[in-house]
Amino acid sequence: MAGENFKAQVDAPWTVAANPLAWTLWGVDLTMWLAGAPGRMGTTTPDFKHESVLVEGTTTTRRRVGFASKLEETPFEGLSTCYDLIKRSYITYPTSKCFGTRTYLGEHTPEGAKAPLKLFGETTWMTYKEVGDMATSFGAGLRQLGMTPLKPGADFEAVSGPSTIMIFEDTSKQWTMCAHGAMSQSICVATSYATLGADALVDAMLESEATVIFTNQKKVKEVLAIASRCPKLTTIIYSDHMTTSADAIDVTGSKLKVVSFDEVVLMGMSSPIPATHPTPECMALLMYTSGSTGKPKGVMLKHSALTAAVAAAYHHLGAALLSKGNEPHQEECYLAYLPAAHILECTAQLAFFCFGHTIGFACPKTISSKGACRQVQDGSINTTPGYPNPPGGIQEFRPTVMAAVPKIWDILKKGVEDVVGKSSPAVKFLFQTAYSGRASAIASGRESPLLKKIFKKTKAMMGGRLRLGISGGGPISSEVQTFIRTVFGCNLIQGYALTETCSVGTIQPLEDTRDGIVGVPLSAVEIKLAPCEAVLDREGKPYLDTDKMHLGEKCAGRGEVMLRGKACAAGYFKQPEKTAEAFEKDGWFHSGDIGVWTRDGSLKLVDRLKNLVKLKGGEYIALESMEASYSTSPYVASLNGGVLCYGTGEMDRPVALIQADMHKIKEFAENAGIDTTSLEKLVTNKEVVAEVMKTMMAAHKIGKLGATEKLCAFHLIPGTGSMTNLTLTSPWTPDNGGLTASNKLQRKPVEAALEILLAPLVKKAIF
Repeated sequence: MAGENFKAQVDAPWTVAANPLAWTLWGVDLTMWLAGAPGRMGTTTPDFKHESVLVEGTTTTRRRVGFASKLEETPFEGLSTCYDLIKRSYITYPTSKCFGTRTYLGEHTPEGAKAPLKLFGETTWMTYKEVGDMATSFGAGLRQLGMTPLKPGADFEAVSGPSTIMIFEDTSKQWTMCAHGAMSQSICVATSYATLGADALVDAMLESEATVIFTNQKKVKEVLAIASRCPKLTTIIYSDHMTTSADAIDVTGSKLKVVSFDEVVLMGMSSPIPATHPTPECMALLMYTSGSTGKPKGVMLKHSALTAAVAAAYHHLGAALLSKGNEPHQEECYLAYLPAAHILECTAQLAFFCFGHTIGFACPKTISSKGACRQVQDGSINTTPGYPNPPGGIQEFRPTVMAAVPKIWDILKKGVEDVVGKSSPAVKFLFQTAYSGRASAIASGRESPLLKKIFKKTKAMMGGRLRLGISGGGPISSEVQTFIRTVFGCNLIQGYALTETCSVGTIQPLEDTRDGIVGVPLSAVEIKLAPCEAVLDREGKPYLDTDKMHLGEKCAGRGEVMLRGKACAAGYFKQPEKTAEAFEKDGWFHSGDIGVWTRDGSLKLVDRLKNLVKLKGGEYIALESMEASYSTSPYVASLNGGVLCYGTGEMDRPVALIQADMHKIKEFAENAGIDTTSLEKLVTNKEVVAEVMKTMMAAHKIGKLGATEKLCAFHLIPGTGSMTNLTLTSPWTPDNGGLTASNKLQRKPVEAALEILLAPLVKKAIF
């Protein structure tokens, strides 16, 4: 039936498996592969290739193959700072396209639409030389505004001079040029998420003693309103990113100096000041985390850490993204849309900049046509995806490499399944047949030439050129990872790192098509697993570095993941107690994550120490792993925050709060003859709850969760409430505190605000 829920299955359902046409397609696909001998797509064998080795004299400390004796510190000999790497790109690729930005024209509300779309015009490009000239002039302009370089060897935590600039802005070319310019003058860049509230910004400003803040033109009034609480602040620099003439500001009477980005560049051009080269030990970034575990902490990252991070990326991705002469493949394009204040986006941008690739700027809300539209040269407005004049950033820039958090990949998956669900039975059959066949082929390590062509349209949704997807920022479910690599025609590899390690940790080899693996150590860090005797797994056993089995599977040690290397942070700014808790004196950093070494030397994450909950019977449940699996239900609205799993020592089984996809819920209800007038009543309907529970149990099985991790009850949230105040019906957003600025679940605030919903669920969970 058109419009019904559709969910692609790796194992073909009987309606497909019993159809001779499906077997014919699978057979022809295999024959074409054998005849063409195109090689392997990847591999999933347990011991396919050892890319990490044990450090001599240890039981679980591993390094990347080739770096057993010395960790990598720089991608290019003689270049020891982030500024060195940036300057090299200015010189090496002067005429190459560097930054692409879509011209913002305001908003447009199509006829019948509930909300306006962002309206864009033509894309403009800057070359590497143009970016270099502007960034260098901006750095000189900062000196004209009274900022001073950090002195070599100075204790950064004791510095009180005007040597730190705060960036409080969305991802854009101005964000990056501001950072590059500051680094050219040995000025530290402090970062704060543009979505954080006034109190968090004030805390960061006071702690960092930033004298200059770079923000958006639309946020100048917000910054002026808190200026009295930031006595060190002297200057506001604003950008015109995603603004129009209607956003012009009047700062008459302001006690602070308020200037535009372009004005600062002109200051530097009119009175040039030579660059002040930083040293490797100079502080480059003071990155304030999004605060999922409390008040944001300022993570101190030196130039040497950023240089090591680029070296690690260069070594891992170089074979695929660089030619033999270490020059970039000119067609390579990276899509920059995640918050640049997030370490994943910040270091990814830096790495691809150092590779000499093009970088196209967008934002999460306008990477697809759902949030954007395009003005054509004749004045008409295009709201549909496709070419020419595509509205969304993905199709406009046609990236070859894209990084995303698991939530984004899940949204893309459900978007495709939603379209297929509204298609004819023939289309559904063909999609499912191709999906099962291609997923099976990839799992066996081969390509599927015929079945791959069936997904031509879905590949085009991503611009048609995407070759590599990188997932980070949290665990991604096996189901989602399989779907993306099967349907979008690119491998999706998973990585693992933290702000405290400058986004350097582990990543899957490019040819690795296994699910649930976060890969092998990158070349700039070493990793060990420390025993956790006080924490038990779901079988009641402690995590030990000498373990040879993990829940029935062979392994090479278990425990808390610890990392060490040049890429690691210098600690938490002005928080010595927290620094001492997380960083050992010999340089080892406690991640708080529990991991398992597979037999081939890859890392597999089990969960976070703080999110392992013991139930009444003594069994442990892994909340984050559960949430990743249950979020794959078609009735879960990942965009609204997804799933929060909950358990305590008083409960026999876990429960959950679920952000419901009301579009899917209403479709089911209408087909079942259920009244849909009130969405709040609809989510409590017994038939609706039973239907959702059925998909939850399917997700439990597919995710291979433990028996004690099976939900016994849940509450569906319609997402109809306020996005700025956390109510019983609200979606979870960064604005209302349900999510962090990087879209991670804020567990404690949600639990506290929705205690009235959790209380009856807890009663059902006590047998």
